[in-house]
Amino acid sequence: MSAGNSKTECFSFDLPAKITCPGMTGECGKDCYAAKLMRVYKGVAAKYARNLEFANSSQMVSHMIEEIPTSCQFRIHVSGDFKDAKYVRNWIKICKARPDVIFYAYTRSWQVKEIWQHIRKLHALPNVNVNLSVDDETGTPKCYKAQEYRWCYLTKTDNTPDWIRHDDIIFRSNHLGQKTRRKNAVKKGLNPNDIAPLIKRLGGLVCPKEQGQDTPNFSCAKCMLCIDKPKIPAYV
Repeated sequence: MSAGNSKTECFSFDLPAKITCPGMTGECGKDCYAAKLMRVYKGVAAKYARNLEFANSSQMVSHMIEEIPTSCQFRIHVSGDFKDAKYVRNWIKICKARPDVIFYAYTRSWQVKEIWQHIRKLHALPNVNVNLSVDDETGTPKCYKAQEYRWCYLTKTDNTPDWIRHDDIIFRSNHLGQKTRRKNAVKKGLNPNDIAPLIKRLGGLVCPKEQGQDTPNFSCAKCMLCIDKPKIPAYV
């Protein structure tokens, strides 16, 4: 497990990028930040490789049940994804055994039918929320019951397709540049809103951390936007 950083304040379990992502699209594979971390930091790559070996072992379920800290928020994968059906079933066992922990995940494995049926069972647990990661290549999720899930879309241009819904979440790959432009404008005595306007909504709600400004004392664990289940009628 990894302890949460200042942005998330959530614990996580991670796998190697790309090779554990059966729903990977060309777009997300090209811009995968986790893959870049693995290339730059060899220790990170080695840790993820050890995690994959552990995930394939018979010890994973009992160890995670025992070792996950009490009453925390836990992200299933900062790097990697639900690699196969058996692996998802293991997470179902873990999450059932730890009702004191709130689990959440983002996944493109919804595109793999034999994995999706198990992800649905995982998401149905009261302490688990699974977000569907989408991009221009995936298009609108066509998997069964997709409308009952929150969709998370990555924009590179601050444009979003018309199928993004009001309660979906937008992540902006250009948000760091937006912050830099605003800071430089202030230094020059210019109005940052004229140079780099803040954007709070692009069809769906923009991640508060990525609206283009520093958010004091922000963390995913405090925000809960991605962690809470979406407000829809039922989880089946």
